Amino acid sequence: MSAHEEIVCPWCQTEIVWDPEIGPEDECPHCFNELNDYRTIDLKVKQTGQKLRFNEQEYADSEEDLALAWDDSDEPLDKYGEKVQLISDEQEEAPECPSCHEFMLHAGTEVTSETTFTPVISRTLGSAFLTGPYTSDVYVCPSCFRVEKILSDTDRLLMVERIKAD
Repeated sequence: MSAHEEIVCPWCQTEIVWDPEIGPEDECPHCFNELNDYRTIDLKVKQTGQKLRFNEQEYADSEEDLALAWDDSDEPLDKYGEKVQLISDEQEEAPECPSCHEFMLHAGTEVTSETTFTPVISRTLGSAFLTGPYTSDVYVCPSCFRVEKILSDTDRLLMVERIKAD
């Protein structure tokens, strides 16, 4: 493996740059999954115009590249990436995924009701700093599909006011 070879984590799709003196990474520095051949399957695809079928014996020794399975007009990963970028551009804020560091997509809002949320009563405040119902913005990572919730702007301000109050 040369220092100029591009390495992409098969789990989080993040490009991995490694130091030639140290050598290749054993695990992804972003998602911490193993990068060796463990849990990896190489599939060889033969383009026939029919539905994709996998026959281990037939394609085990074939040198055909997986890229041949897609015709030039059908590039689903490029289309996916383009659409993700367009969706991300529409957003006012796009937090970074804590797992793979991609920008997350705003999927919607979630209201947590009083019946599903039990607040903690702080000894310092003598009351709860967050009470139901409250609203969270829900974000999904388009790369590793992690879901994160962030307190809405309105409820953030309300929480700050409750903590500051005497």
